[in-house]
Amino acid sequence: MTDYMIDKTAIRQQMRKRRSSLPAFRQHLASFALLRRILLHVSAIHRADRISFYLAQDGEIDLLPLMLHCFRQGRRCFLPVLGTMDDQKLNFAEWVPGMAMVKNRFGIPEPSVHTHQLSSAADMNLVFMPLVAFDDCGNRLGMGGGYYDRTLAAYCTPEIKHQNRFQHNGRCPRLVATAHDIQHVPELTRESWDVIPDITITPGRVIRPRCFSISF
Repeated sequence: MTDYMIDKTAIRQQMRKRRSSLPAFRQHLASFALLRRILLHVSAIHRADRISFYLAQDGEIDLLPLMLHCFRQGRRCFLPVLGTMDDQKLNFAEWVPGMAMVKNRFGIPEPSVHTHQLSSAADMNLVFMPLVAFDDCGNRLGMGGGYYDRTLAAYCTPEIKHQNRFQHNGRCPRLVATAHDIQHVPELTRESWDVIPDITITPGRVIRPRCFSISF
């Protein structure tokens, strides 16, 4: 195991412990602070028709207030659904309050829908991505499964975004990473397969990548 792999493992352990230790009232305040900041700084959310969120686990910042707000505004809200063990990618299922859910192999609830009801990332206008750590350049460290990177790699790599920087290519959704402020680290190494969010938002920060940025 390389030193960097060891470092990533250590960062994941540290950050998961940090966010899980936040008391319930801090989590509650953070989720509503994030809601206000997203509505202010992510203009795409006011015009997007199909938005993918995630259900908070393991101390992740909670997007449920934002999901409910968007649902009440008439937006179609989606949640990620794990693919098979063979493809290791995400699909997306439409979510409505009170619908039947089922836990996936990691114990995370997903909408209980038939396969033909699933959508791809290319069908989304906006995708919210959880993370374990982030830095000032917009780099994102996930849980290590690589599901978002594999799902979005075909049309959301930094190079593709840079080539299409003057207009949305019609396939890659806008990508918004969300986290608690305490998940910030000074620097993360960017791997060649990493998909960089267009913007990273916390209750106290708004970070746009220094390279390959696309206007919101």
